[in-house]
Amino acid sequence: MDDAETRRSALSSFLRSRRARLTPEDVGMAPGVRRRTPGLRREELALLAGVGVTWYTWLEQGRAINPSPEVLASLARTLRLDRAETAYLFRLAGSHPGAAGAPGAVGSDAAGDVPAPLLRLMHAQWPAPAFVMDADWAVRAWNPGAEALFGLSGREPEDCNLAWVVFASPLHRARTVDWEHHARRTLAQLRSAYAERGGDGAPAARPLARLIRRLRAAYPEADRWLDEHQVLERAGAEKDLLHEELGMLRIDQVVLQASGGLQLVVLTARDAETGDRLRRLAPSAVRA
Repeated sequence: MDDAETRRSALSSFLRSRRARLTPEDVGMAPGVRRRTPGLRREELALLAGVGVTWYTWLEQGRAINPSPEVLASLARTLRLDRAETAYLFRLAGSHPGAAGAPGAVGSDAAGDVPAPLLRLMHAQWPAPAFVMDADWAVRAWNPGAEALFGLSGREPEDCNLAWVVFASPLHRARTVDWEHHARRTLAQLRSAYAERGGDGAPAARPLARLIRRLRAAYPEADRWLDEHQVLERAGAEKDLLHEELGMLRIDQVVLQASGGLQLVVLTARDAETGDRLRRLAPSAVRA
């Protein structure tokens, strides 16, 4: 066995061992019945990490595939690896954690820095989509419903930001009823958050300043609307999403403040029909 095969074999064993130590309850899933082995199933982990089941199976089987740093960061976040374990995962995969720069990898933006009680509360909201964002609007963690609705795991690190998703996701634009109203509202809240962080020249406001510049450069409508200087405090709102498969989702967006500038955002059903449809967003999350 050559060095590459040895490394892939070690990676396979490491992934299996870390998957086995996670229970469905740990990630907000129903435990189900007839579980022959402890821990999450491969398909459950793949769903939570936003990767294909077949691809993840090959990775656990030690096949010669090359996961990107972003995918490795997502796996590290989903498996709840600490810094040492994350670095080990990247080394076995022939990468380096610093290359990911993604929420949930390593460093100040890691999902591991989100308090465990807040993560448990987020996962407990299922079937309501829920995610945790920080003061710079970066999305730091999310449950299966939010992943199914927004596709957060597949985004580049700098794009895993709520304000950017509102503008940059064609699918989100198409689904959102009266998108312009909600986009304008997002920018008004973003401008308010920028001022709260100190505004022009303040070190704490630099990430939001970069985000605002990106939005201005990429989207002419954002550039125009930002010049209107509307401001609005971050709060909940009613929102309707016309899902291409599930139909109309009538939701209340609830924003809960947490410590360290974190916010838990929950998209709760406004009616029973929406509640039933939300359960179908990520059905394998409760498969027995």
